[in-house]
Amino acid sequence: TMVGGGGIGSDAVVGMMDSAYFTGRKELLDFFNNMFDLKLVKIEETATGAVACQLTEYIFPNSIPMSRVNWAPNKPDYEYVQNYKLLQKAFQKHH
Repeated sequence: TMVGGGGIGSDAVVGMMDSAYFTGRKELLDFFNNMFDLKLVKIEETATGAVACQLTEYIFPNSIPMSRVNWAPNKPDYEYVQNYKLLQKAFQKHH
């Protein structure tokens, strides 16, 4: 129901499965590529955490030392743990 006791109308609360909650891979890649001047081709390239670090730094300036972010593309997965540790510190800082 709507706030104020009204019934559900055309402007009812959006459900969790509404298309507003889903963004396609292409839209995400386009956003990251345009915003940060990247050349990502596959969404899997964001799994390193480097893009998340850059996005977090953009939202919360000076929260992540970007010189410590590992951007190397062909490293084993375990080498990206440092990126996620940087993210964790930034999130704790802005909790």
